[in-house]
Amino acid sequence: MTDARKIALTWKIRESIRLEGFDICGITQASPHHEDSRNIGEWIAAGKNGTMSFLEKNLDKRGDITSLVEGAKSVIVVGLRYYSNEPSAGENNYFVSRYARVKDYHTVIEEKLNRIQKIIKKEVPEAVSRGFCDAGPVTEKAWAIRAGLGWRGRHSMVINKDIGSFFFLGEIVTTAELLYDNASARDRCGDCTLCVEACPTQAICSDRTIDARRCISYLTIEHDGDIAEEFRGKTEKMIFGCDRCQEVCPYNKKAVQYTDQELVPEFHITSLSRKDWLTMTPEEFKKLFRSSPLKRTGFSKIRRNIDFVDYRSPEKS
Repeated sequence: MTDARKIALTWKIRESIRLEGFDICGITQASPHHEDSRNIGEWIAAGKNGTMSFLEKNLDKRGDITSLVEGAKSVIVVGLRYYSNEPSAGENNYFVSRYARVKDYHTVIEEKLNRIQKIIKKEVPEAVSRGFCDAGPVTEKAWAIRAGLGWRGRHSMVINKDIGSFFFLGEIVTTAELLYDNASARDRCGDCTLCVEACPTQAICSDRTIDARRCISYLTIEHDGDIAEEFRGKTEKMIFGCDRCQEVCPYNKKAVQYTDQELVPEFHITSLSRKDWLTMTPEEFKKLFRSSPLKRTGFSKIRRNIDFVDYRSPEKS
């Protein structure tokens, strides 16, 4: 492909990304990075993945993104803001992480990526592309950094100097040849340790990873069974996720309300009162959260989380 053709194609793709509402994007070369497999393998070997055994699969592919698309040349990484600061209904209400206050991001971003892939196919009919959003053996954070979207903060999430860390990631791996960004992964955290100090359960590790076994997000979303008594009182009123490490990050002082209309939920979770949560039936839960990330956790776990933060046993609820 000629340089002129690469320039034209890259411009069209960037324009389609902008029109889809993504806030940040970067393009980098598709190539093996076996250190990704090694890093995740060491994290798993230390038991820090908790019961998330699915992360143990396809470790070799996590270190070679070209194994996901034969002949891959480029990786397009995009970010979509989701920050919201809507007040909860009542002072003593339960807390739901901001990412779950919008429509299920998997669906939203996958649909956006599919539309962008159609443009690539139209311009380069022989191109093969695959889109990913929090699925498949893609080391999203590592590729976001390689594409220049930001750096890995102490809380393990990618921070962008302009929009902070409240954003979703999505990737397109393609055989189309594009112009690559001159990415910089400069670490701007400096000596700041606010996120480490703010973590209620000391889940943030010194190597900028998270010990899932201590993370409130993991405990309230992924963890099966009872929540350990050592965390009693530390989860505050959190029943789905935890944003404490992001809330204190200086780079999130600039965070502004999301604007993408596709993220607007069918109803606002923050409008639910404490009484609404306590009297909710399984049928109501299924209906209310049919397009929400909360459906992944399910009614039973949400009830478990509510009982835990309210110091109630399930038998008494």
